[in-house]
Amino acid sequence: MAFAPGVGSPRFARARRPPANVVARRRPDVSSGQRQWFRLLKPFLRPALWPMVGGFVTGLFYAALSGAGMPVMMKTVMPIFFGEEQDASPYVVSTAKLLFGDDYVGKLLLVACLGMPLIMLLRGVCAVFNRYLVNLAGFLFLDELRRAVFARLQDLPLAFYQRHKTGDLASRLVNDAAQLRLLVTSLSTDLVTQPCLLVFAVGCIIYLSITNQSALFTLIALTSVPICVIPIQTVTRRVLRRSRAVAHQSGELAAEITESIQSPLEIQAYNLQAPQRERFAERLRSILRLSMKAVKYSSFLSPTIEFVAATGFMVGLYFGVQKGIDIGTFSALGLALYMAYEPVKRIGAIQTAIKSTQGSYERLEEILTAEDTLPNPAAPRTVPPGHPEIAFENVSFRYDGQAEEAMPALREANVVLRPGDTVALVGPSGAGKSTFSLLIPRFFDPTQGRVTYGGIDLRELDKAALRDRIAIVPQSPVLFNASVADNIRMGRPDAPDEAVQEAARKAFVHDFVVSLPDGYNTLVGERGASLSGGQRQRVAIARAFLKDAPVLVLDEATSALDAESEAMVQEALRKLVEGRTTVMIAHRFSSISMARRVLVFDQGRITGDGSPDHLARTHPIYQRMHQLQQLA
Repeated sequence: MAFAPGVGSPRFARARRPPANVVARRRPDVSSGQRQWFRLLKPFLRPALWPMVGGFVTGLFYAALSGAGMPVMMKTVMPIFFGEEQDASPYVVSTAKLLFGDDYVGKLLLVACLGMPLIMLLRGVCAVFNRYLVNLAGFLFLDELRRAVFARLQDLPLAFYQRHKTGDLASRLVNDAAQLRLLVTSLSTDLVTQPCLLVFAVGCIIYLSITNQSALFTLIALTSVPICVIPIQTVTRRVLRRSRAVAHQSGELAAEITESIQSPLEIQAYNLQAPQRERFAERLRSILRLSMKAVKYSSFLSPTIEFVAATGFMVGLYFGVQKGIDIGTFSALGLALYMAYEPVKRIGAIQTAIKSTQGSYERLEEILTAEDTLPNPAAPRTVPPGHPEIAFENVSFRYDGQAEEAMPALREANVVLRPGDTVALVGPSGAGKSTFSLLIPRFFDPTQGRVTYGGIDLRELDKAALRDRIAIVPQSPVLFNASVADNIRMGRPDAPDEAVQEAARKAFVHDFVVSLPDGYNTLVGERGASLSGGQRQRVAIARAFLKDAPVLVLDEATSALDAESEAMVQEALRKLVEGRTTVMIAHRFSSISMARRVLVFDQGRITGDGSPDHLARTHPIYQRMHQLQQLA
C-alpha cells in the first residue's frame, strides 16, 4: 500500500489554521438558516471589515442621492421652470428670491441644470467607490476562506481522504470558495444600498403624499411591495434544490477530470477514450439541465415583480388623478416609486443568490467542521528522547465503514519493537501489514488496545512532535513540482545546501542530479514526472537521510524497480536503516536480507515472529511465500 500524501507541499509557508471556533464546532443543522451562514463565515470577514465599512458608507450616500435626492429635486424645483410656481417648494422659492431677486427663474434654471449633473456625479463617485471597496472585501474574504480550508485539509486525518475524491476537494477549495466570494460581494453591495434606497424612496413618497394629500395613491401603490414577496419565496425554494444538485455534480465532474488527467497511460492502453468522453459528456449534460432549471426559475422573478409593481402603480395613478394630483407631484412620486420597486427586485435577487450558493457553503462547511478523529491532547506529554521502544499492546483496528461482521484489518497485535530493530512485515495482500505500519506515526488510532512510544500512549503525544521522530519512505513517493533540492529539503526545511547534498550522496542520487540542466535547482515536474521510478525512490530516501529520525517506516521501496535501480536503492536503504528502529513492508524477499526480525501477518493476526532463518524452517505461510518467490 502506498502511503496517502498530504495536501500541499512543505516548501510553502504554513497556511494559517482556521479559527478555533470554526474547527471545533460540530456541523450545525442546515435548517438554522442565515444565522448559521454568518456564524461560519464571520471569522473570515474580519480582514474585510474596513473595506466593507467603506462600501457601506458610500452605498448609503448613493442610496440617499438616488432614492431621495432626485425625486425631491423633481418636486421642489422643476415646477418653477414650467410656470407652476405654486407647486414648487416655498422654501426653494423664497431662497431663490433672496439670492437672485424677483427675476430668479433664469438663474435658478442655470443652478438646477448644474445641480442635477452634480448630483449624478456624486452618485456615480459613490457607486464607483462602493463597487471597488466591496469587491476588495470579497477578495480579502476569499483569500482568508481559502487559507482556512487549505489549512484544515492539511490537518485532517487519512480517513477523511479515504472518504472523499481528490478532484472534489480541489473543486471545493477553488470553485465553491469563489461562489461564496461572489455572494459576499453582492451582499456587501446590495444589502447596504438597496434597503437604504428603499427606505429613502418610501420616505420620500410618504412625505410627498402627506404634504399633497395623496395618501390614497401612495397606499395603493405600496400594497404591491409585500405582494412581491410571494414570487420571491417560491423561486428561492426551487433554486435552492437545483443549486445543491449543481454543486454536487460539479464536484463529481472535477473528480472525474482529475482522475482522467492523472491516468493517461491506462486510458490509452485500454482504449478507454470513448467511454471517458461519454461519461464526461453525460456529466456536463446533467449540470446543464440543472443549471438551466435554476436560470428558468430565476428568470421569472424580475418580470413578475415588474408586473405587480406596474399594476400597483397604475391603480394608484388612477386614484391619484381622480384626487387632482399635479404633474410635479406625479413626476416625483413616479420616480420615487421606481426607486422603491428596483430595490425590491434586487433584494429578491439577493435571496435567490444566497440560496443558489448554499450548496457551495455546505460543501465547504463539511471541510471546516469535519471532525478530527485524531485530536491532539489538550496537554501533550513530552516525546521521549533517544531511541525508545515501540509497543503494540493488544491492538485491534477496523477501518471506518467496514461492516461489523467483516474481519478487522488488525487483530490483537502484541509486539515490542526494540531500539535499533530492523523488522520486516510479510504476509499476503490484505493481511494487515500496512495497517500495522500506519499506526506507528498515528495516522490512525487503534479501535482497541494502544500503541506506545517509550511507554507513552501515542494519543498522549503531540502528533507533530511524534512525526518529527519518524521518517517514511513510501512505495510510490510523491515529489512536488519544485526543485530537486526543495524536494529533498522537505525532510528538514531549514537544512543548508551542504546537508542536502550529503543526504543525496548517501542515497546515490547526487551524481544524476548534478548532470541535470540546473543541477539541484532543476524542477522535477508534477509528481516528479521528469524522473524515473528509481530516481524518485532515491530522492525520497535522501529525504529520510536528511531528516535523520530515530524511527523509519519503509513501504516496499523496490517493488516496482528494475534490477539495476533496485540494487542502488537497496544499497541506499542498507545505509539508511543503520542505527534506527526500522519497520519495512516486504513484498520482495530480497528486502528481508536487511531484517534481523520478521513478523508474519495472516488475516489481520501476527502468526509468526522471529529471524528469517527460523521462520523459513518453522512457519508454513512464510515457507510458502518464500518458495513462490524463488519459483518466480
